[in-house]
Amino acid sequence: MKTLYKNIIYVAILALCIVSFHSCSEDKTFDFPGDPYNRVYMQDKSTGYKIVQTPISTVSNVDFETTLKCTQKASENIKVTVEVDNSMIETFNKEHGTSYEAMPASALLMKNAILTIPAGAMATADTLSLKLTDDEATVASLKSKDGYLIPLRIGTTEGGASQASSNVYTTYLTVTVTEDNVNHDAVESDITGTLVADQSGWSAVTNGSIDSYNSPIESMFDGNFCTFCSVNRNGESIQLDINMGKQYTFSGITLFYGYDYSDWGWGVYKYDGLTSGMVIYTSNDGSDWSSVGEITADSKFCLFYAPITAQYIRIVSFGYSISCGVFNVYEK
Repeated sequence: MKTLYKNIIYVAILALCIVSFHSCSEDKTFDFPGDPYNRVYMQDKSTGYKIVQTPISTVSNVDFETTLKCTQKASENIKVTVEVDNSMIETFNKEHGTSYEAMPASALLMKNAILTIPAGAMATADTLSLKLTDDEATVASLKSKDGYLIPLRIGTTEGGASQASSNVYTTYLTVTVTEDNVNHDAVESDITGTLVADQSGWSAVTNGSIDSYNSPIESMFDGNFCTFCSVNRNGESIQLDINMGKQYTFSGITLFYGYDYSDWGWGVYKYDGLTSGMVIYTSNDGSDWSSVGEITADSKFCLFYAPITAQYIRIVSFGYSISCGVFNVYEK
């Protein structure tokens, strides 16, 4: 019996040794030195924004807000600064194959660039916000075709044994600029100018395909909306280039097609040729093109805020076809 008790004691001691050894092993495996600093970080909220320039106004959706956080409860108030660091643009462009420019400092309105994480908290009590300035002239001057990059980064931290995070401290805001001369609110009574009476010599080419059972592409210049051609998709987009033979100054364009059933007593039916999503371009040499703007609603006409002088007009559609019955410009 004594031997049995001894064996039980030995087994218990051995079990305790194994547990102790296992615990020591675990301590060695996971015993890493901690970071002595309370790291302040800015979550990556990189966002893309737009500026739309028209001849009468500028429309922008640049409106950014964020708070900052830290990895431990603040032992005392921590003061944090955020800054725009344009020195980061060159590296960003190289990494992403872009050509963004720096946004002029005068165009930015930043509030709460100095924020506070209160003692006992892990996030700033205030919110950093960034918008464009209210100065209309400054905003109207923002016309970079490459767009703008606004790199935000944590600058300094002060108090509570704090330091900025070494890897979570930046946010990139990208801003693209579009020049839009399309009057999206125009109605038929706003049309000014006169349709060109003599369209002889006008021509059109396309990267799409023409339905053989419709009229040829030249029919879009005969003034008859019933003789129309259908340009079909032959790739990701349809490109229709119109050469008017010489320069015209015009306040808008028209494109429509339809059917005349008046002989049968059914009346005349005209359909929109300009559809939402189409983009209009103009050129004076057929080589260098400038965007006029995007059509946002189906219509028979598209009017411009300011008259355009050009010889060539390009219509780009991302739909499946363009129906061309009558094309013309409203000459000024």
